[in-house]
Amino acid sequence: MDSAFFRSIVRLSRDVLGFSDIGIFSLDSNLISDPVHISKNREIYEHLKTTTRNKHDWAKTIIVLIRPYTPYTIDFPNGYGIYSAHYKQYPNGRKSTQILESFIEDAGFHASGDSGIPVKAAAFCAGLGRYGKNSLIYTNEYGSFITIHTVVTDALFDYDDCLLGEVTDCGECNICIDICPTKAIRSDGSLIKGRCLREHMLSKNIVPLDMRKLFGKCILGCDICQIVCPKNRARYKEAVMPSDEEVKAFDIDNILSDNDESNISLDFIESIIGANYAKREQVLSTAAIIAGNMKEMRFFPKLIKLLNDINPAVRVHVAWALHEIDAKSAEVELKCAISKEADEKVKLELESLLAIGL
Repeated sequence: MDSAFFRSIVRLSRDVLGFSDIGIFSLDSNLISDPVHISKNREIYEHLKTTTRNKHDWAKTIIVLIRPYTPYTIDFPNGYGIYSAHYKQYPNGRKSTQILESFIEDAGFHASGDSGIPVKAAAFCAGLGRYGKNSLIYTNEYGSFITIHTVVTDALFDYDDCLLGEVTDCGECNICIDICPTKAIRSDGSLIKGRCLREHMLSKNIVPLDMRKLFGKCILGCDICQIVCPKNRARYKEAVMPSDEEVKAFDIDNILSDNDESNISLDFIESIIGANYAKREQVLSTAAIIAGNMKEMRFFPKLIKLLNDINPAVRVHVAWALHEIDAKSAEVELKCAISKEADEKVKLELESLLAIGL
């Protein structure tokens, strides 16, 4: 491959598209690794290779792109849902990735950006970072406060061998494992996805009962394991608040109003965290859980109105929030709701709340 084309990809990625680190490697590279780590490294590499070629049988090269971001502090004002900076920054990186994808296609090659391949494995195989015990990829300069993007292509370049070192350099540190509120991180550093709070935030499904209180005031993103990580310490010291305008979009009181004004807010939320997360029922459900955790009576009237919502998950989370705020006042409302409820899962949740009592 013409080295000028290679250099143009690197320049475009760094100078124009804002990626800090770029790694380019072949899916047929020779894998070189320390004998101590060869088994795990080959497992990661072969999984990446198989998954990528199952999706794109023409794939020959993976371009990995790292985009750092400044994290948000968790010290949001009272009454507002907390969210991670990752979810605002990821769409920006994705748009930049699409530009690079088009550039490669215009040169006459196949290219597919952010196509669902294992991006953490790709970043590791490209030599751009190592895994933390919390399963995230860490770079030396930015820690885990990064978004990772990939472009798969059939363009070929002059490659170095795939030289892989230690999967993780966390050593004996287990801070993230010990502090995880749901014990979602195993001792070997793998993640139990169903136990991770992030997996249930802005979900379409009914959130498990034992997870709801652990949301705290977070509407999207937990970040606890990243905040406490020693490798992120310097970066987190630079944490900032989002703009006032963005913070106000996550006003729990306004979201629970579910009127024309809150629909405008929902549109703005979509512009911040993306359309996949900013669905009415998902935002209402998570906002109701946060209202229950805040335990403020000012939410009570709006939650009562939402007990008749068309979405079953919303009804469940609203009922739970009412019970958390004031079980005695909620009792009459929940009994009335049961008498009208047709969904068996929702009815069971309501009956369980009433069985708990005051």
